[in-house]
Amino acid sequence: KDLAEAYQSIKSEYETLALAKNAKWKVLSTHTDGSQVSIMKHKTDPSCPYVRMTSIMPAPVEEVWDFLSLDNWPKTMPKMDPFYEGLNVLGDYKHKGIEMRLARKRLKRIVAFGKRDFTFVSVSDHPRGDGAWVSGTVSVVTDEIPRKKGYTRAFQDSIAFYEPLKDEAGNPSTKITIVFRIDLNDSSDGGNGGFIPMWMYVKTVGSTGMLSVQNMKKQLLLMTAEQGDAKCELSWVGRLIHSSKC
Repeated sequence: KDLAEAYQSIKSEYETLALAKNAKWKVLSTHTDGSQVSIMKHKTDPSCPYVRMTSIMPAPVEEVWDFLSLDNWPKTMPKMDPFYEGLNVLGDYKHKGIEMRLARKRLKRIVAFGKRDFTFVSVSDHPRGDGAWVSGTVSVVTDEIPRKKGYTRAFQDSIAFYEPLKDEAGNPSTKITIVFRIDLNDSSDGGNGGFIPMWMYVKTVGSTGMLSVQNMKKQLLLMTAEQGDAKCELSWVGRLIHSSKC
């Protein structure tokens, strides 16, 4: 129950920020396909801002949802995040139709800095009233997942909204909007710091976020082609340009 309530609180906050027209988002990166990465300062913690990524994915909601599900992370995450090391799922819970999974994600060394791990609950939520699907992750501190030697405990909360669309040819597509906050250093009680300058993260999240979005789009196109639903050109540039055919 407590985990579900924590998720609902973050979901409400992030949904408001994602959709509010008067929200003060600063665009960091754009792509010719309409993808965008933006940033907004947090009122009480300016070193840990909100980040929003939006893009139209050339696949129906179900396939985009599956791509980001924990079950597929071993295959999909290395394509999106070069620092991804692995995932451990430690428990499954359910509260009023909300499915939750307790997990620990591990990252490789980030340049000269040590490895990171994240402990969180992954949430699969009911569709919104407008039909958009919703998922999220909520950082948790629990004795079930103690700090591990060799890793700095990092924190991330995120909410993803999946809106069903149709492209110009009438093929199903998905508008995905992801809002998140991330702290790569362990500043909580009993933490050991981490020493990554958050200004460095803020300076690079525009380019790294866009790279993740484009890699995700590329992999969805490849998966579609492998399933025999379409024949895509071998050049990844060609696949992006002719995504309506894939």
